Amino acid sequence: MIMNYLAHIYLSGNNKLLMIGNFIGDTVKGRKYEHLQPIIRKGVLMHRAIDDFTDRHPINTKIRKLLHPEFGKYAGVYLDMFYDHFLAAGWDNFSKDVSLMTFCSRFYLDALARHRYLPFKVKTLLYAFIIGNRLKNYSKLDSLEEALEYMHKHSQLPKTGKEAVECLVNNYEVLQNAFYDFFPLLVNYTRIWREDPNNDTVQLPDLYLLRCENEIVNSII
Repeated sequence: MIMNYLAHIYLSGNNKLLMIGNFIGDTVKGRKYEHLQPIIRKGVLMHRAIDDFTDRHPINTKIRKLLHPEFGKYAGVYLDMFYDHFLAAGWDNFSKDVSLMTFCSRFYLDALARHRYLPFKVKTLLYAFIIGNRLKNYSKLDSLEEALEYMHKHSQLPKTGKEAVECLVNNYEVLQNAFYDFFPLLVNYTRIWREDPNNDTVQLPDLYLLRCENEIVNSII
């Protein structure tokens, strides 16, 4: 399933193997990460830490409640995709030195160079990303709609791409504000997590989550 890969790749920093681990994280189930190279293994665990932090953060809890009438239990999946759209559309706010086009092109080349580390499903996904320049085109609503439509047809997601994008457009300001409130907190959290040489677990630092809770803007909804 196509998920918020752009955010996961961006949050990996400049370490190419960490980026690969983060990219394949959804396909490495249970403890199957244990046989991977140490840095790729850490990338998989980082992917899980990002998901855990995102799912548990109060900002996103509120937004999922907003989206629940439309998307039910899949509200979080759609929110992930909407956040990738906002990251791509507002890329210059988070990356001053590298354009989105350059960032995506470099990642495609890096992933191809490390092709042997990719599970089969991810290899197929990577080719689709390259052909359609999917990561960069998340910035465009029509391309986002295509990605969501693919997900609708190949999974149990309840809404078509058109219906999902209509929901995004109808709630655009609220969702965008939530993203800009939350994403800098996630960037800071992942920087701390990434730079810890002893971090080989997926445990979420609850005290950090509580500190973030104090920064919630109560008016986002």
